[in-house]
Amino acid sequence: MLDNYTDFKAEIMKMTKIDLNSYKEAQMKRRIDSLIAKNGIKGYPNYVNALKTNSDIFDEFINYITINVSEFYRNPDQWELMDKQFIPDLIKRFGKNLKIWSAACSTGDEPYSLVMAFSRHIPLNMIKIYATDLDKTVMGKAKVG
Repeated sequence: MLDNYTDFKAEIMKMTKIDLNSYKEAQMKRRIDSLIAKNGIKGYPNYVNALKTNSDIFDEFINYITINVSEFYRNPDQWELMDKQFIPDLIKRFGKNLKIWSAACSTGDEPYSLVMAFSRHIPLNMIKIYATDLDKTVMGKAKVG
């Protein structure tokens, strides 16, 4: 029976592959409890059922618990290392026809930064970057550019 937060986290892991144990428990529990109250739902079992049956509630949950931090060339030292070593090594090893995946791309600053970084080494028309995020709202912003 799903009657406590520990069981709830296990159910969320099964449903979404998001491990809520990776977050500060008190903060995450408070956020989830506020979502439950906002939707007028009583307890974790009913909330899990709502997540499974109501796509709006599910999307709201995903958008609320995911952290959308995005910035062009965030962590400049890592970008410099990528530009000077990592990208040339990738090209040498795999050629110029690369496919790059930017997971958890938020509003798209990182994948756009990747395009700019790779464009210093290979022609733009050869750059293939796939960007994804669980949060549909920020994905929409990323697609617009």
